[in-house]
Amino acid sequence: MKNKHTITIFLIVSISLLCHTANASIENITGPDPIEKDSQSITDLVIAYGKSFVGKPYCYKGPSAWKMDCSGYLSHLYSTHNISIPHSAAAIAKNVIKVDLATVEKGDFLFFKGRDLNRSSVGHISMVIESKNGVLTMMHSCKRGILIEQYDKLDYYKRRFLFAGRLPVQNTTREEIDIYSSIQDSLEISEDTISIIGVGDMMLGTNYPADSYLPPNDGKDILAPVKDILIDADLTFGNMEGTMLSDSGDVKKCSNPAVCYAFKSPDHYISYFKEAGFDVLSLANNHSGDFGVPGKTNTVRLLKENAIEFAGLLEYPFTIFVKDSITYGFCAFAPNNGTVSFNDHDNAVSLVKHLDSLCDVVIVSFHGGAEGSSRTHITKSNEIFLGENRGNPYKFSRAVIDAGADIVFGHGPHVTRAIDIYKGRFIAYSLGNFATYGRFNLKGVSGIAPIVKVYVNEKGEFISGQIFSTKQIGEGGPILDPEQRVLKEMITLNKIDVPESKLVIDDNGQVCIKQD
Repeated sequence: MKNKHTITIFLIVSISLLCHTANASIENITGPDPIEKDSQSITDLVIAYGKSFVGKPYCYKGPSAWKMDCSGYLSHLYSTHNISIPHSAAAIAKNVIKVDLATVEKGDFLFFKGRDLNRSSVGHISMVIESKNGVLTMMHSCKRGILIEQYDKLDYYKRRFLFAGRLPVQNTTREEIDIYSSIQDSLEISEDTISIIGVGDMMLGTNYPADSYLPPNDGKDILAPVKDILIDADLTFGNMEGTMLSDSGDVKKCSNPAVCYAFKSPDHYISYFKEAGFDVLSLANNHSGDFGVPGKTNTVRLLKENAIEFAGLLEYPFTIFVKDSITYGFCAFAPNNGTVSFNDHDNAVSLVKHLDSLCDVVIVSFHGGAEGSSRTHITKSNEIFLGENRGNPYKFSRAVIDAGADIVFGHGPHVTRAIDIYKGRFIAYSLGNFATYGRFNLKGVSGIAPIVKVYVNEKGEFISGQIFSTKQIGEGGPILDPEQRVLKEMITLNKIDVPESKLVIDDNGQVCIKQD
């Protein structure tokens, strides 16, 4: 039996992934005075407490167990009165009593669309703290911080307004509370937030030099253990090592067979990328030309037929596409023949500037840096491997962000490296071996890799992120790693390689911006 003064309006089964900082101070913010009179309404208590956070940044990590985005903020305010509401604006919207805007009272909620005006789904929530002479004053957490504003003066929100709603406990006193109901909460991304996933090297199996290098069950299961994560983003990216080719093609000739591998997966393996949620792939790597023109031509054909965007070959240096009303620009670079040069920074800058002039969000991929288990650290200088200049990932990443890139996903060293932020834009210096079956060294650090989920706004500015730890066992294929070894590795690498970075990675894999 629940205490008569405890109300559970919602059963929360998922939490918000967005965060502000892993080590923000509480700054003497406390809950309501415990001796407040029971006759004072919940609405008044919540509003009074909510005002103490005004001026704090979006997703502020205050005294609550979660980060205060729009719904998390309100959830915390009510939780201090033993009232549980979800961390999802959409879930709250399902359990309010809808009211006409003309009859809105203090304590009512206003619900708004997210970034896409063509969709009617709830993406943001605010609380009315005053309704006087038809003028509504609202309190909310948005990308500009926790604010009090007049709704009628905000054209942005007036265009996105959906409806108003009232909680069953509106203006109820604490001594009168004796209500119980529950729902299942669904994870919703906050207002105007885009989620983008990046993973590293992928080679799902090769039928060269023999079919024995293909995975069991014809490869159908290789991405299944992580599929639910991969598809849960607005956009999912990866680096495709090798070609898609059932025929023989023209295999490359190697001067040193001991360090030479050639990869081609059967044509139908392209469907595994599509089914796992991949929207865009890089072809800029040292294996895209393994089977000559036939290999490249067939790979391009299959990607186009399956509506998977790609870039990185000299013939295809970039791509521009629209998804969910956001225009994306994507380009990819590598220090290898037939690919757009990673070492020609002038050309890279020019290309990125062109994309930035046309697109909302620009994503840059690079295949660079020396390879091997001993190469987990960035050097901030040119890296040489087997006599080849593998470029300077640190310098390159900053050059393309200066030119207008919003996210930089690196790969190539076959190990995971640090992540970084520069001018508010996210950088991953290497995402490691993600799904590489049969022909890759997967021992130690070579067999662990992250799935990095990055949250940005419509301008591409970093908001927060989440790291999912995976590992490859046996011949390869990603599974979730309960020991979270790659997460621990990344925390260590960030402290050593980019100690000046404003990114903070916590033990749960949340990535936030450290405040000065």
